[in-house]
Amino acid sequence: MSQFQSTLWTLISQARQGEERAVTDFGHRYGPAVIAYCRRLGLKAEEAEDAAQEVLLRFFCRGILQRVHRRHGRFRSLLCAVARNVVHRHWEHRSAQKRAHVTQSLSGQDVPEQIPDKTFDHEWIRHLIDLALLRLSRAHQQYHEVLYRFLLENSSYAEIGRALGITETTVKNRVYRGKQKLIQLLRDEVRDYSLSWDQYAQELEYLAAALGSGRQDLQEAATAALGS
Repeated sequence: MSQFQSTLWTLISQARQGEERAVTDFGHRYGPAVIAYCRRLGLKAEEAEDAAQEVLLRFFCRGILQRVHRRHGRFRSLLCAVARNVVHRHWEHRSAQKRAHVTQSLSGQDVPEQIPDKTFDHEWIRHLIDLALLRLSRAHQQYHEVLYRFLLENSSYAEIGRALGITETTVKNRVYRGKQKLIQLLRDEVRDYSLSWDQYAQELEYLAAALGSGRQDLQEAATAALGS
């Protein structure tokens, strides 16, 4: 196989060289999933955004990425572990304030074990689907429109046809083709942060299994995308 190319490692390399735009792009691309995860763990919107910023600081300013290697660990798991650590620190700090004590800072401790976190996985899958849908809307608006109505709004072929002024046959064709394009875009999103061909295959398999107990929206297309 040809050399594996990872968008993630391109951003990491640029960020290490001090390119602010790379750090910003990294945050825009992966920050939303972290924010959603922090909200699920009980943080308010502003607190979750602050926590996501802290996660990035730990990645780029505290040496965590220097301990990451292409052949070891998974980016998703590491991101989840760092986010969980940050939220844990937040709750400890809040608890300490209530007790009027000062708790020990966790900033100097090692990243916790990369324990699977289903809450994070579900938010991660939702985020990947959002990214794939956004790319689909930009590249193929006609497919995105019918697919969104069909999968998210549960509209029938007839209802979509009437709303858009097209035939049911056209709707069916666009739904089918839209699914195929969404499948590839979703796989591309996984590949962008995977660090090798083996890890890419393992990540697809893992997320496909996680999807089975996760959200139902777009499950049909996402299951196909993450399956074999």
